[in-house]
Amino acid sequence: MLTLSLTRQAAGFEYLGPIRAPTAERTDTEGSPTDMHPGTLMVILLGLCALGAIVAFLVSRRNAAAKKVGREEFARRTGAVEHYYERGTRPSFGVFPGKDAHTGAPFTYAVEFTYGGFPVVAAEWRMGGGTMQARYTGIIQVPSGLPADAPYLMIGEHMRYGVDPETGGRLPALKGFADERLRVLSPDEEFARRIVTPEVAAIFAEHRRSRMMPRVTVEGGVLHMLAAQRLDPDGLFRNAELLTRLARTVAAQQHPPR
Repeated sequence: MLTLSLTRQAAGFEYLGPIRAPTAERTDTEGSPTDMHPGTLMVILLGLCALGAIVAFLVSRRNAAAKKVGREEFARRTGAVEHYYERGTRPSFGVFPGKDAHTGAPFTYAVEFTYGGFPVVAAEWRMGGGTMQARYTGIIQVPSGLPADAPYLMIGEHMRYGVDPETGGRLPALKGFADERLRVLSPDEEFARRIVTPEVAAIFAEHRRSRMMPRVTVEGGVLHMLAAQRLDPDGLFRNAELLTRLARTVAAQQHPPR
């Protein structure tokens, strides 16, 4: 039996190790991003920031213009009267618990209209933020039919305690109303139970949204509730419906038919 033993040399080649793919030589060229001058990079970043600010400003102006047109249309359709604090006009009634973060005024914009036979005043003011991204909050209110010096009263849900606006003292929430979810804050429990009747509790239950009853305050002769966002027609009508129903019910309770 013939055994053949071939070596690499016998096969006609010499083993030089594994073959590697050619790699490009690393060269340093002028103008690469890694070699950008810090000053140039800063100029580019400042330019992008300026462009972003311009875009934000234009969007803010467009939104503000659209909001103004929408409000003017709402006033035209409903016969509402608009008030801008800077122009010197004021609503005929109302309480204004906040202050504009920029001017200290009690409101920035207000609108007064009639709903269901009741006068309604809605107002908003800036809570903070820059000129282009200001945060707003607002208030919607109707006359309560109660004396202006009637005890403070807040009706809502998920309240444990509050603060008496007159004394600054702590007000524990009252329980035991027709709807067990309802909580009431008042320094005068007798007054609170006289106002928050089963009929009033039923109105709050009917207007429960997102698993939360509305929160309404009685003070200064008005019924009012806060608006977490800027005033808009849909929200105005929805909240005006609640407040006028409450005002009508409270008035009927205070002056029952004979």
